[in-house]
Amino acid sequence: MALATIDSYLEQIDELVSQVVDPDDRGFRLHLESLVKKGGRDTENAIAHYITGTYVSVPTRINLVRMAGYIRSSAFLVPLNTVIELGEDILLREEAINSIAKFNDRRALDILDRALMKSKNKPLHEPIAQAITRIKKNNPFLAMLPRFLHGSKNLELFQITMKIFKKILGPADAKSFISYLHHGDQVVAEGAFEILCFRGDAAVFFFIAEFFREQSRLLVREAERQAGNARLLALIASLHEYLKRQPEFFPQLRPDIVAMRSRAGDSGWGKRLTALMADMEKNEGGR
Repeated sequence: MALATIDSYLEQIDELVSQVVDPDDRGFRLHLESLVKKGGRDTENAIAHYITGTYVSVPTRINLVRMAGYIRSSAFLVPLNTVIELGEDILLREEAINSIAKFNDRRALDILDRALMKSKNKPLHEPIAQAITRIKKNNPFLAMLPRFLHGSKNLELFQITMKIFKKILGPADAKSFISYLHHGDQVVAEGAFEILCFRGDAAVFFFIAEFFREQSRLLVREAERQAGNARLLALIASLHEYLKRQPEFFPQLRPDIVAMRSRAGDSGWGKRLTALMADMEKNEGGR
């Protein structure tokens, strides 16, 4: 977009913000929302600047905060969080809480969780808690995540949750499981790897590769034991699923897979590695 066009949008926003009087002016918010969507990231940054600034009136900032909740751009997360923590007006802070909740994702939940722990302003505790409840209620992933984190403490519930996650999660939610790859509960860590393999995209390859390399070295030593063998089979099956969806990464893992196969003999996990390699090499030949 041409710089002159961006400047034009910014000038219109400046004029609009300076003239607003009614704190409940829906027309103002709609007009502003239209300008922000047309102007892109630069105009979002301008609004973010206004949200945290004290040179426009509180009623105007309330309107800006409400609009930020409708647009739900990541550019507004930090300024909304700043308002929740440092805003000089209780109504302004409550509106920021409501707008953050409209993002309805893990980022919003983390911001509100921190705000609830840090805030010494007791009147804000209830709206923050209510916003957290709304997010968890409206987002199946966040509502079910605690069941996944039960891991070995409740294997039946964990397995049910895994099946659902493997069907419903998109790449963005799947990516959040990277942080659980080094969880203290082995069941949770290996479950996170499985979800990344089934639902993750190209962005998670590095983490999948590192986990596979590390865990396969450990599990090959335990492969003669029933539990170790089962875990190794599951690890290979999950990697196979990921590489079927992202075959461009097979060459990078081929040396590791070949080295593992040379140690496998006629074991079950060796046969599974052979099937993985045959599948990937067949796809390579077809391209």
